[in-house]
Amino acid sequence: MRCPFLRESQVKSCQASSFRKVIPRSADSGSDELCSTPAHVTCSAVRSHHEGIPSPERCPFLHESLVQYCAAAAVPTYVPYSESSISRCGNDTHLYCELFLALAVPSGGSPLEAVPGGGHATVDGVDVPEGLGYAQNHLWMDVSPDGTCHVGVDAFLARVLGQVDEITFLTTKGTVRPSVRLSVNGVDLPLVFPRAIKITAVNSALRVHPERLVADPYGSGWLFEGTLPEEKAKKPQASPEPPSPFPTLLPGPEAEKWIHDEVSRLNLTVHEIASRPDPDGLTVMADGGSFAAGLPKHLTREETMRLFDAFFSSEAALLGPAREVNK
Repeated sequence: MRCPFLRESQVKSCQASSFRKVIPRSADSGSDELCSTPAHVTCSAVRSHHEGIPSPERCPFLHESLVQYCAAAAVPTYVPYSESSISRCGNDTHLYCELFLALAVPSGGSPLEAVPGGGHATVDGVDVPEGLGYAQNHLWMDVSPDGTCHVGVDAFLARVLGQVDEITFLTTKGTVRPSVRLSVNGVDLPLVFPRAIKITAVNSALRVHPERLVADPYGSGWLFEGTLPEEKAKKPQASPEPPSPFPTLLPGPEAEKWIHDEVSRLNLTVHEIASRPDPDGLTVMADGGSFAAGLPKHLTREETMRLFDAFFSSEAALLGPAREVNK
């Protein structure tokens, strides 16, 4: 599916000019143009280049071509049509373009909500968009029909973090498991997606605007872009294949119940942490309710790391909710 803001146009330029300027052709252009009339011989650029075989009707240095451009951009950039195959505008990766998101989903959220039939559920205050696959360490993957995919953090993890001070991409290319390091309240927290993809791009804007990861985790806060690796031909085996080391990604409907269980599990964990005596021997009464956003700023470094290990580590993705925060 191509971007609805992708446009095509014919442009012209002068190959004899020292300053190359591309001018779009319009229906009323040509009436006062020297280049496509015999009057082009009066042009100083033509005379200075001494064309060996001059054309009496049309300037030999006039170049016309077909280009594409983005109608959503304030200043259009013309891309040669021959390069359209490497542009994200012509495939499903345009759904995560910053300009497309700003116009299609202005309030933030998954670009899938802008697609007909797309939607999302809200579970205990946590958004769970449909059409995504969820790993059990709270990373999501969106796989498009053309084979491209995107990876990011879910709203549960974003709510727990509250804010991110710095984002460092540990893997930027190759067929690997996407890995990133988040610096939160002075603690470095690694995140690893439990499936390998062929990474083609990272969301480098997050290096300057790490707050997008928390503010818009399903949209402008995406982390990795890539394609699924091609499956190698399987050799006949005498014994059954061992189970895949990667967990099955949960689809939206299954993820809703899982998110509800995760919220309940985290609430119990937070109540347990709050009931521990402080250095003065005082404890805080657990009065129910749900955990507050930005938990790391209320926890010690050790508590943050134990919490992260239980809910968001690569082992948590493989083992599921059986891990306890105190282990």
